This record gives sequence, structure tokens and C-alpha cells, in this order.
Amino acid sequence: MSGATTTVSLSAAALVPVIGALIADELVLMRRGQHSDSSVDLLKAFNWQATTIITLEHRSKGAEQEMIVDSLEWMAIATRVATFFQMHQSGIEDYLLRVHTLAEWAEVVAKSRELGATDICFATSGSTGTPKLIVHPWRSLSSEIVFFQQYFHSFARPPARIISLVPAHHIYGFLFSVMLPQVLDIPVIRGFSAYATLLNATLAAGDLLITIPALLQQFERRLLMAPEGVSLVCSTGPSPSEIMQRLQQSGIVTTEVYGSSETAGIGVRADPGSHYKLLPRWQRRSDQLLFDTLANADVSLPDNLQWHDSEHFEPCGRLDLAVSVKGINVFPAEIARKLAQHPQVLNARVRPMSEQGSRGLKALLIVAAPLSEENESKLIQDIKSWALEQLSAPELPLHYHVTTAIPLSDMGKEIDWPLQENQI
Repeated sequence: MSGATTTVSLSAAALVPVIGALIADELVLMRRGQHSDSSVDLLKAFNWQATTIITLEHRSKGAEQEMIVDSLEWMAIATRVATFFQMHQSGIEDYLLRVHTLAEWAEVVAKSRELGATDICFATSGSTGTPKLIVHPWRSLSSEIVFFQQYFHSFARPPARIISLVPAHHIYGFLFSVMLPQVLDIPVIRGFSAYATLLNATLAAGDLLITIPALLQQFERRLLMAPEGVSLVCSTGPSPSEIMQRLQQSGIVTTEVYGSSETAGIGVRADPGSHYKLLPRWQRRSDQLLFDTLANADVSLPDNLQWHDSEHFEPCGRLDLAVSVKGINVFPAEIARKLAQHPQVLNARVRPMSEQGSRGLKALLIVAAPLSEENESKLIQDIKSWALEQLSAPELPLHYHVTTAIPLSDMGKEIDWPLQENQI
């Protein structure tokens, strides 16, 4: 399979949910802080369809399926879609500004792919730093999903329908809720309909659930009532092994995929007690280095891995990469571990204030319950005094943010947090 040249085709219909997810995500980023949180959150739940119309307010006709944007937002969402599908390679990206329905946008994207713009550009979650744009060759993504096509066909009951609980524009969601149903030629249910299928206990034999660890914990009891013949895929982070084992004992066939936005899929395992096996595209070079047989290039791993042989491994947590502060290397994860030792702090995260880290560090402090503004200020002052005895000068965070939970993305991955205004 490492030399496979089979590529996957995407229909215009398959592109619609991806385009809708990209538009919603971009509008959320632009409108957060300018509109009410409730109205912004509704964007994520908008029922994007082929008939959805993108329009300016003065052109609106009050149709139910209209998404009203201003001229700046229109340019931003068109740019976001063009970047994701690398449409500059075709030269027709400006046609997105000439059409209005998602079906028409999908036709423009499909035409750009016919003209050679086939690579896909994903954004990293930013769980360990500033989010980055990563371009994946279509050949590499196709190779991975063709492998999983064969993988799922080997099941006693191959998937007959996909129930996706993950956004279509993230690499995991794109692979398993957009590309996979194309190669398996089966329908996909997503969004509110997918959640309703789970909550209303209407999962059926042959359903393949695409989910993430946080949702496994949330819906375990529902899943334990699923009929025989249901399977699931989980990715984006460590899955609770005890939950996976209970689901297997109840008759659900489980698959865990290990990978990242930078690498796509790296390994897979069917048994939560076993080790991951490298996907065919990869060969082990060293403990922290893989060889990509399709790209003929070495790729650094994002995590510490414990290798059991040349093909089998176990992830052991993110690498604690050094950042430079005033010319001195410091390790944010180790600093966070020390901050979490303070009696009033349950957990902590530390990041550079800028991508280069030259301005210093910022810290996120997780506490048990919300604090008043006065008590929050007292805690920060106490932490600063306490940290003087625990950390070196370059390790001292310049800014602190207090919260009761680590901020997570829709995929359940850690994301950045804002600087508090009174500390800027």
C-alpha cells in the first residue's frame, strides 16, 4: 500500500458540508466579541445545505436559507474556502465572489480541482502553540483513506452509514466524514441529525460513529445501549481505555486512529489494550522520526512514542519543546507543571505570548470554582510571589489568566486563551 497511486474523487455534493463548516468557522472567528455569544454559537449549528444562499444584507429576500454577511466577511469566507482547497493552483478562486448558493460554491471548487487544485490545507489546533496552516497532497490523503476503505470492508458487518459528530473541515473529520463515505459509497449523517440519532437511540446495525474522546465520555451510557453491529472510530487525543473496553464488551467494534494535523493518520489499533500499528505510508527512522514513503521525506513526530518494534508504538504525551525567552531556552510544559503545584491551582498551561516567544510567557491557571475579580487578582499576585521562588527569571510568566476549565475546540483539543485586558 505504501506505493499506492489510487486517488479519491469528491463529488460537488460532498464538498457542500465542508464549505459550510469553513464559512461557519470563519464567521465565528470574525464575529466573536462583536455579536452576542448566543448568536455566534448559532452559526455552528446552522443547517448548511446546497440551497443555502450567501448574500449581503441589502440583497436579502428574507429566505430561511440565507446567510447574511457584510462585504468584509464575504471576502474572508471566500479566502478561507480558497485557501483550504488551494484554489490558487487553478486560478479561478475569484469565481467564489460571483456566485451565491453553496451548491454554486461547490461547483467552483469542484472545477478548480479538475484544473489541478487538489491539495488540502488544514489548520493545526494550536494545542501546543500558534495554529499553523499545513498543506497535504491529495495523493497522501487518498492513500490513507483507501487503506481504511479496505480496513472497514474486513469487518464482519461493514459500515452501511456514517454518523459523524466531528466538523468536516478538520483533518480527522474531512478524512472520515467526507472522504470515507465517498470511497465506501454510503450516506453520512452529521450535525444536529447525528446527535439526534445518538440521543434518540436510533443507531442501527452497520452504523459507523465518527467521534472524539470527550464525546465518548459524554455519551457512553447511550452507546452502551446501541444494537449489535455498530462500530466507532475515535481520534484527536487519548481515548479512555476503560470506556473503550466497556464499549467493546457491549458489542461495539472500536477503532482508534493516532495522528495530527501536521501528519494526518500515523497509526491505528482495534484493541484499546494493544499498541498502535503504523499505517502503510510510514516507516520508522528513529524514536522521533518517521519516513513518509509517498513524499520520500523524513517527518518529525509531534509526541513522545514508546516503540515496541519497528511498526508498533504507544503515544506517551506531547513533546515538551523548548522556546527561547530573551535568548534562553525554557520549557513551557515543565513551567506549567510547577505552577500546578500551587495549593490553589488544579492545573496550568504555559505558552509563549508570541510565536517567537521573545516577549515572554503567559500562563493559564485552572481553579476549582469561579473567583470574584478581587480574589482573582489576589491569587495572581500570590502566584507571582510564589513563582519567584520556584522559577528562574526567563521562566516567569508575564501574564496570567484564571479560569475553571482548559479551553477546548469543537474537536476537544486545547486552544489558545486571550490575555486579560488589565494585564496587557
